[in-house]
Order: sequence, then C-alpha cells, then structure tokens
Amino acid sequence: MTIGYTGAWESKAGVMVRDTGAKKQVSQSVKVQQMLTLVGNDPNALNVAEMDKQGLRKQIKGFDPANVSVKQLGNLSEFLRGRGLISEITSITLLNAGDKFDRFGVQKDPEAKFNALEYFATQLDAIQTNSLNGNYYGKSLIPEFKKAIYVLQNLKTYGEGNAAVPSDQGLKAKA
Repeated sequence: MTIGYTGAWESKAGVMVRDTGAKKQVSQSVKVQQMLTLVGNDPNALNVAEMDKQGLRKQIKGFDPANVSVKQLGNLSEFLRGRGLISEITSITLLNAGDKFDRFGVQKDPEAKFNALEYFATQLDAIQTNSLNGNYYGKSLIPEFKKAIYVLQNLKTYGEGNAAVPSDQGLKAKA
C-alpha cells in the first residue's frame, strides 16, 4: 500500500471527486440564454429619467446581476421600492431570489454571489414547464418574474452608463 498525498475530496452526486480548488466561471447554459432571449428587454421597466432626477447613477454604477449576493439584491430592491421606482411585489420577488434555504426557509448564505438573471430565467422555465401540468399559481408568477428580469437588465444598463435618457427634442421640434 502506498501512502501519499490524498488531497481534498468532495462528494458530487454521490461520487467522491478531487477538489482542485480551481473554481471555473460557469457560462450560462443554452436553456438560460434561450429563456432570456424569449423574455426580451423592456426599457420602460424602470423610470430612468426619475432615477437621474434622484441622482442614483453613483449608487447603481457597476451593478452586475450576474454576480450579486442575496443580501445586495435584497438591499437594492428595498432601496428602489423606497424611492418609488419599483412596486412592492417586484421588490419582494427580488428580495426572495436565491435558492439556498435551510429547512425553516431562511437563506443559508446571504453573502454568496449568484447569477440573478440565470436564477429568474431558470425559475421562469420551471414555472412554464409546470404550468403545463396544471400549476396555476406558478402561471400567475410569470409576469412578475419577467418584470424582475427587466428590472435587473435595466439596472445593469443604467449602472454602465448606457441608459437612454428620454429627451423632449421630439416635442420641441413639433411645436
């Protein structure tokens, strides 16, 4: 019997595999990309002019929905709801994002980063699949999950500084 370096091992799907410590960035699955393409984009989900009026660009700068913690997303949703930019239902939807809960419904690691867009796209796909089987409650959540995706996309665009600011040039030209 040889004694040597055993390394760190972890269980994956009931099989022991060596943990090399390297955490690779996992790209979005094809299914998630298809779902996000199906959902599309709604530039009117957030009132960008009101956000500029309130001077929120500094607070939103650098927001990345693909790398956000549950706690950050919850704080951001409360912040936006407090400013009147999103509804209470959308705020609660964003606040409850994440899939790591203990048996009492409390989030296990609120500081862990996750891809919020992927989370909502996956949930939306699961709801649409289950609605075919008669899950009518899930079917009623579809518009809210789509709105959450729109809000996240718009926050990212606004944080990058690429948000289209509505102008009144068209009205002045016609007057």
